[in-house]
Amino acid sequence: MASEVGKSKGVIAELGTLEQGARNAVEVCMSVKPSERVLVLADLASLEVGQAIYDAAQQVSKGNVKLLVLEDFTERPAEQLPTAIADMIQRADVTFYTAEGQPEEYPVRMTFMRNAVKFARHAHMPNITPELMRTGMCADYIEVSRITKRIEQAVKGCRKARVVNSAGTDLELEFHPSWKWKASDGLYHRKGMWGNLPDGEIFTAPFTGNGRIVIEELGDWFSPKYGLLSKTPVSLQVEDSRVDPSSVCCTNEQLVKELEEYLRTDRNSNRLCEFAIGTNVFLQYLTGNLLQDEKFPTVHCAFGNAYPEETGASWESSTHVDAIVLKSTVSVDDRKIMDEGRLLVG
Repeated sequence: MASEVGKSKGVIAELGTLEQGARNAVEVCMSVKPSERVLVLADLASLEVGQAIYDAAQQVSKGNVKLLVLEDFTERPAEQLPTAIADMIQRADVTFYTAEGQPEEYPVRMTFMRNAVKFARHAHMPNITPELMRTGMCADYIEVSRITKRIEQAVKGCRKARVVNSAGTDLELEFHPSWKWKASDGLYHRKGMWGNLPDGEIFTAPFTGNGRIVIEELGDWFSPKYGLLSKTPVSLQVEDSRVDPSSVCCTNEQLVKELEEYLRTDRNSNRLCEFAIGTNVFLQYLTGNLLQDEKFPTVHCAFGNAYPEETGASWESSTHVDAIVLKSTVSVDDRKIMDEGRLLVG
């Protein structure tokens, strides 16, 4: 019999402190060991968090931790990953990326991540804030991992899904039988593994998608600039997995203009590239920060890069913008697994 995950799991609004979140990231999520070499790349905006992670890693592997500030190596927005930073990645066992997301820096973040997984295990944390460290990073990741794996069992091998909500979302998806689901459970303990922290989601690349999406938060640099969109939601129409940028609708004209331009960045920037289910039931509210909010128990989709190395999809893009769809009801192969944002499998 299905249960409503998150209703009786001891969920609380305030989970911990910045320091506790840093220790959770270092000791539980990344399982840093004594003598392992740790590299933390922060920027001026994220330096408080970067310092907390550095301090936590020093407690485990004293003398083997480096904290870098991106502005010490390049002007912002960065056009490419500085060579000096790329060289230091090669000597690390564990890496953390905490710098704030800025327009046009997505390729830089992806270069860091792709280099990191060649030599280390990687925690990807762009736009991380002290608030996220006190909330999402203080979640019980053993429980998050368990729930994520249960959802993985429910969706693995499914051929279709439908997402609806009361705001007007009605999206139908089909999945490719050989493309993969990626379970991001927050535990990255082996070389080559990586994930976004705070964590808790499972995602894949849809083979096809058609329908309407009503969005209450956007990712990439839209998240820090515009935050929550509950008063000015964005709606768009997906036809054969593509969005016509001129179909974007929102009362914020500046947001419409910028999103239209973003979706025209390259030939795949407007292509539906991700369908994901958030599994972090310890999150009580949206913060306006996509890094954490995409892990909230609901659905998010994305347009642009499909992470082909993770999903097996056949295309890439220089952009990737997530879109949160609140209070989603989800059916996979006609089996309901989420009802208005409540997970029914766990």
